[in-house]
Amino acid sequence: MTATTLVRVERKPKYADHLEGFVLRVGAKWALMAQTVDGGYFDGLIAFRVQDAQRITDDESVAAAFAKTLPEWPPTYTPEVDLETTAGLIRELGGSDNLLGIQKETERRATWIGTLDTITGRYVYLHEVRPDGTWHPAPLGYKLRAITAVEVGRRYYSALSVVAGEKPRPEHLTSR
Repeated sequence: MTATTLVRVERKPKYADHLEGFVLRVGAKWALMAQTVDGGYFDGLIAFRVQDAQRITDDESVAAAFAKTLPEWPPTYTPEVDLETTAGLIRELGGSDNLLGIQKETERRATWIGTLDTITGRYVYLHEVRPDGTWHPAPLGYKLRAITAVEVGRRYYSALSVVAGEKPRPEHLTSR
C-alpha cells in the first residue's frame, strides 16, 4: 500500500461499509486514508482500526486514474496524527472547529457528527449537529473503545456546518 494506489478496504465490523481511498499512514492501532467517492473524487479523511481490515485490494478502475488528475493530487495530510491511541487520534483530527464524524459499526450503521467537546478517561464527548442542521443542546458521550472509524473534511460535513451556523462553545468553558 502506498499513498499513490487507490485501494478498497473490506472491514470486519457487522455494519461496516467498505472504504475506498489512498492510505496515507498506518499506525499500530489506526490507519489514515484520503477517502474517495464514486468516480475517484476526494471526500475528506477517514481513520479506521487496523485490526478491522479484513481484505485490502488495489482498485485499478477509471476512478484511480481520474483521482490523479484532480487538483488535490497527491493526497496528503501534513500534521502528525496519533495513530496509536483513539483519544489521541480524535483529539488531533477534531482539534479545529471543523465537524468530526465517529462511527460505532459493531453496534449499528450510523455516524455521529459534531465538534469535539472533551475527552475524559474512556469517553469522548461531541457537541452534535442533527441531520436537520440544528445543534444538540448538550454534548453526548461515546466510549472510545466502541469507535471503529473517525472522519473529517467530508463535503456533507461542510454543508451541514453551513446550515447549522455558529458552533456552540464547549460546555466545560461556558459552565464557569
